[in-house]
Amino acid sequence: MADRDELTELAEACAARIDLDGARRLEPGFSDVEEQCEDEYEALLQAVHEDELFAPVDIAHQEGLVERIAAALPEADRQLIVELADNHARHVWMQQEGAYLLGVAVGRRLAGE
Repeated sequence: MADRDELTELAEACAARIDLDGARRLEPGFSDVEEQCEDEYEALLQAVHEDELFAPVDIAHQEGLVERIAAALPEADRQLIVELADNHARHVWMQQEGAYLLGVAVGRRLAGE
């Protein structure tokens, strides 16, 4: 299990890969950052997933469960579980984007901006 310092090192490796050409007031969006430091970000996520508080996430398994539940529902209700899964994915993305923006704001505050 990674400790806070190790997680911070992994996060700093991600930050080091971000392209911040010239002076800018606006930081890149989360999806831009995710693309620029994909390998480092994946290492950070893997370290978080190895923490005993978080169970590993298996997207293929989740999709399989949604398909199994949908198949067990009457035809008229199958779309409901698909909508629920899609809404949950959007909710997770929103939380991730919010956490990213909060991290940027805290970083800027700590840097005295």
